[in-house]
Amino acid sequence: MTPENAQSKVKGLAQDLLRQVVESTPVPTFVIDADHRIIHWNSACEKICGVAASEKLGTKDSWHPFYDYERPSMADLVVDGRIEEVKAFYKHKYRRSSVLKGVWEAEDFFPNFPDGGKWLSFSATAIRDEEGNVIGAIETMRDVTMQKQYEQSLKDKEKLLHEVIQGCPVPMFVIDQDHKVSHWNKACEAIIGTSSQEVVGTKDQWKPFYDHERPVLADLVLDNKLEDLTEYYSGIWAASALIEDGWEANDYFPNFKNGAKWLHFMAAPLHDQNGQVVGAVETLQDVTHQKEYEARLEFQANHDALTGLANRTLLQDRLLQAIAHAGREKRLLSLLFIDLDNFKTVNDTLGHNVGDQLIVETAKKISKAVRAGDTVARLGGDEFVVLLFAPENEDHVTDIVQRISSEVATTFHHNGQDIHIGCSVGVAMYPQDGQDVESLMKNADSAMYRAKAKGKGGFRFFTQDLTDRAFVRLQIENDLHKAISEDQFELVYQPIFNLQTGQIIATEALLRWNHPEKGLILPGDFISIAEETDMIVEIGEWVLKTAAREAKYWQEELDHTLRVSINVSARQFRNNEIHRALKQVYDEIGHPRFSIELELTENLVMQNPEKAEGSLQALREMGVQLAMDDFGTGYSSLAYLRRFPFDMIKIDKAFVDDLGKNREAEAIVRAMLELGRALGLRMLAEGVETDLQRRFLVDEGCDEVQGFLFSYPKSVADFRKMLTNENETSQFKQEGAGI
Repeated sequence: MTPENAQSKVKGLAQDLLRQVVESTPVPTFVIDADHRIIHWNSACEKICGVAASEKLGTKDSWHPFYDYERPSMADLVVDGRIEEVKAFYKHKYRRSSVLKGVWEAEDFFPNFPDGGKWLSFSATAIRDEEGNVIGAIETMRDVTMQKQYEQSLKDKEKLLHEVIQGCPVPMFVIDQDHKVSHWNKACEAIIGTSSQEVVGTKDQWKPFYDHERPVLADLVLDNKLEDLTEYYSGIWAASALIEDGWEANDYFPNFKNGAKWLHFMAAPLHDQNGQVVGAVETLQDVTHQKEYEARLEFQANHDALTGLANRTLLQDRLLQAIAHAGREKRLLSLLFIDLDNFKTVNDTLGHNVGDQLIVETAKKISKAVRAGDTVARLGGDEFVVLLFAPENEDHVTDIVQRISSEVATTFHHNGQDIHIGCSVGVAMYPQDGQDVESLMKNADSAMYRAKAKGKGGFRFFTQDLTDRAFVRLQIENDLHKAISEDQFELVYQPIFNLQTGQIIATEALLRWNHPEKGLILPGDFISIAEETDMIVEIGEWVLKTAAREAKYWQEELDHTLRVSINVSARQFRNNEIHRALKQVYDEIGHPRFSIELELTENLVMQNPEKAEGSLQALREMGVQLAMDDFGTGYSSLAYLRRFPFDMIKIDKAFVDDLGKNREAEAIVRAMLELGRALGLRMLAEGVETDLQRRFLVDEGCDEVQGFLFSYPKSVADFRKMLTNENETSQFKQEGAGI
């Protein structure tokens, strides 16, 4: 056999093998050669197309019966290498195979098959010889009509579902299994004010509802994170009674584009035919009117119709909660029972309309006189109750009672007569006057009737001792007003000495009150009341001006230029009143050559260190010296001590008392003195009363001293005499300083 014959025989066998493979495959297949002639058309192809192989073999019309006009099949394009033209014939339905190299795929609908139109998915690839030359192409087909019909059915159902959702009057939205919004209906747009274009296809379903990213109810249901419901919806959520696996909740949404609303919303998972969760749906219901109605009913049930104040029901509930909280936190409570004086006279003479108006105005006045966190209630008629939560002490309660009495007091003019309206107040304190609602209410009521029996316009604590203390305090407060206007205050001066030389170098101005009936009253008995009532500002100004005038007298008349030290109160310092008072002094007497020294306690400046630093610096710029009083009794840090522009530190008497008899006390004072030297500050020890204390301070290098060992506070006349009496001063230099 010649090589040519052998090669021909091999080709024949190969073609026969290809024919058998094509014929035996159940996949509809046809093959064309390089000239586009159909050389194989298998039985599966006959069946799917309805055209016998005998009609097709040897022809070049592979386009028939697929199309009703002549055009290349995919196999034709592959044979000619014109695959780039596939786009013109198949548009978006073609693709390169993702599995087989060199294979192209497409799908199309063919309406002209004898047994009806079909959707076919087909693929084609070139057939090459040993040298890689294209000698033909093979094309396979797969009937995907049912699949396409199913897909179309799904699309139709999806379209129907979309139309149903869009047309549904119930606001709703749907998220898919990736938490992306797939539907957002018209009703949802209307209730929220956010269009579907803003959210569909995104995971931004939270944005219309909240001002920060967090899951909506549908997100929690989709992920089955029902344990998180409490975190996001507090106690206003529950399992749906209507839908299996559904959950409901209520919430208030203040940020909707078309206005704040209360919504009731329900979410449930969506399942496919296999029961797998593929998304979630959430429906919304505007319950704003319902909530407003419920709120009105609740308000009416808990508030007085005439005044809008809390009624007895709400008061008792608030009091019960306050008692529980105060018991845990060890805090005070105060219950005030208030009854108007002469209200019946107004009602009888001016009529009920005027009486009602008086009740309304009184409610406003009482509310104005108390703090925002306190509860004001009306029990009926002209009876009011105030619940004060956590007052600082009984004095604080007394102040509030006074404010209420002052606010309520008014006068009606009728037929030439004046009708004076005031109030009587009874006070019960928790825990001493009762530890339950009933006891406190009863005892406050009892105290009020005792107050009324004593005379209109008064008040009583249930505990007599508290009443006595309150009246003493009120008497002091009233007398303080007279003390200012009647010039009952005076200053005494306690000398400050240079410990090493015994020379008087300064003096501290100390306030005294010469009460016309009670005699001399020391600051400890009235300064705290002056602080609380703002009278301290006026008193402080008087002290500063009086001390400055006296220091000017010493300088000009006695030829003694001394530093005069003045204590500054917390209110003066915090409100910058001391700055204003200093300016007034300078305007009156000029900028003095003597030094004004302001004493501020350690605790005062540490209440707000940053603000204090600026205020202290401003005072220094006004030419005054600054001393830290009571050093060691507070909590100042070394860092702040370095920052504050103090000139001197006063060592508190509590540390000086044990000098010479307690090593720990001596070690503390020694450390203070070393600290002062390191910071370049003068050190003054106050309250020096024994020679042991003096000797210790001399040995340790203390700069200045003050105390009864050297001199008691002196009146103006005695201090002037002390300055002019050289013998007395010299005697102290020998005996007091001991050097």
